[in-house]
Amino acid sequence: MRPTGEKGLTLVELLVTLGIMGVIAAVAVPLLSGSLEAHSQGTARARLYQEGLMLMERMTAGARKTTYLQVPNNHSPSRNVLAVASRVNEDNDFYFGDPLFPRVDEDYGDTFALAGKGIAGFDDNGDGNTDGAGFSDDDEDGANNEEILDGLDNDGDGNIDEDLSSDFTKDNATGLAGMDDDADGQIDENFNPNPFGDEDEDGLKKEDPVTFVLFVHDSGAHTLREILPSNQFGLAVPVYNVILSTRVTAFTTTYYPPDAANHPRISIALTLAGDNGETVQFFEYVYPRNIVQVTGKRVR
Repeated sequence: MRPTGEKGLTLVELLVTLGIMGVIAAVAVPLLSGSLEAHSQGTARARLYQEGLMLMERMTAGARKTTYLQVPNNHSPSRNVLAVASRVNEDNDFYFGDPLFPRVDEDYGDTFALAGKGIAGFDDNGDGNTDGAGFSDDDEDGANNEEILDGLDNDGDGNIDEDLSSDFTKDNATGLAGMDDDADGQIDENFNPNPFGDEDEDGLKKEDPVTFVLFVHDSGAHTLREILPSNQFGLAVPVYNVILSTRVTAFTTTYYPPDAANHPRISIALTLAGDNGETVQFFEYVYPRNIVQVTGKRVR
């Protein structure tokens, strides 16, 4: 009983209050801990998901716009590598002088790059050997310059326009025979088919090599790298070699041969794992639209 005129809790009331607070704490602490843990896991998963989205966007955007799809290909349809032409306009020229339509990869001679053999220092066709025997064998299939730039699979290997000669269309003319390719008022000028042609009719030869970018997965280190080989030395002396992620546990690209409309496609599958074991997976089909030719010009 509290004496008259005094304020506060008696000992019994204090003990009861402390007991109630203890019960509340005993219930609240695990709930709060679980909530914080769930929030932490959700945040980690969201960051992992965001990282995966950025990686997928980087790869699919490049594959959609590429002029040449090098890997994967029908020689070895499933790989842990994506290699596409990165649409670099080395000679800074444009269709009909319009900067919105750069002329990309339009005049490189018998080989994609100065180093030859597709991507020098790399196993392009996935047969276990780096670089084929022929210097101008860009798809490393044992045949040189067997394709024609027409959006078709001329050699029947399931790939399109992957190994061209210096006369891309094999019509014995610079660019397209009978067409003013560079809109300068002249048709089929500056032609010299051997050893290299002038496919963009600008008076220069072999001035616009194909610049490839590679996305390479290391399953042991869980890394996904982006590598830009040099045109002169290939992978031996890359322009850059950077790690995009250290959380990639699986990466697969798959090639599907041309369909009834003669459009090939690829799929990209990606798995990322976080520090706490959480994983996110991504999968997307991509149609590389610019490797299908329309009257000799690529659709931009």
